[in-house]
Amino acid sequence: MKLRDKVVIITGASQGIGATLAAGFAKEGARIVIADILDGKEVARDIEKSGGAAIFIRTDVTKQNECDALAKAASDQFGSIDILVNNAAIFGGLIAKPFMEISDEEWSRVMDVNTGGPFRCTKAVFPYMKDKGGKIINVCSATIFEGATGFPHYVASKGAVMAFTRCMARELGDFDINVNSIAPGFTHSASGDKFDQERTTIEISVDDMQIPMKSLKRAMYPEDLVGTAVFLASEESRNITGQLIVVDCGLILH
Repeated sequence: MKLRDKVVIITGASQGIGATLAAGFAKEGARIVIADILDGKEVARDIEKSGGAAIFIRTDVTKQNECDALAKAASDQFGSIDILVNNAAIFGGLIAKPFMEISDEEWSRVMDVNTGGPFRCTKAVFPYMKDKGGKIINVCSATIFEGATGFPHYVASKGAVMAFTRCMARELGDFDINVNSIAPGFTHSASGDKFDQERTTIEISVDDMQIPMKSLKRAMYPEDLVGTAVFLASEESRNITGQLIVVDCGLILH
């Protein structure tokens, strides 16, 4: 197991990509801390039923005191913090619209979660990593290379996450902390085995448009991100930092 006994905090892990990453990390022997504003108890129970170790800590990543409490609870429960995955983000509830129709409130909310969340959680875990090293993985988005229309606040927030990753890689390198990003392409929230039943009209439309343009002509599921995330969290990536890996079946080549 590549992550045996490592303690991993994953934000936004009550569903979707975060929940799949939590299950994948647990299979590699990691002890999982699920952090989300939504209820993640079921994800934790599923991991424990499979023989893993997991807890859920309700956390609003827009509040520094809750991020600090998350880090303390993780350390108190498992004795350390080795890996942080900054996955929490606002996207699914957004409606595509011209930039002139996006309110200040909506713009600020997206930025506060998507960019502010990684900043606050990184601040929270740093005291637990600074003397022994660690791994931080920021979930970005391939939309930053596309200039995707209709969601300028989301795209801008993820562009900031990429820049933040580079800054933190420089600043935290002296503490033996690796900081990298994963940029998923369009990823179905349902796992592969549920794809045909749960695919929405929007998902069908995006697939019809994107799959013919991909190098690997297939859809993306949350499971497709696990291998890259585990690699970046493991010792196999010990000399990789400040990098962004696009996982999108070869739609974006950079």
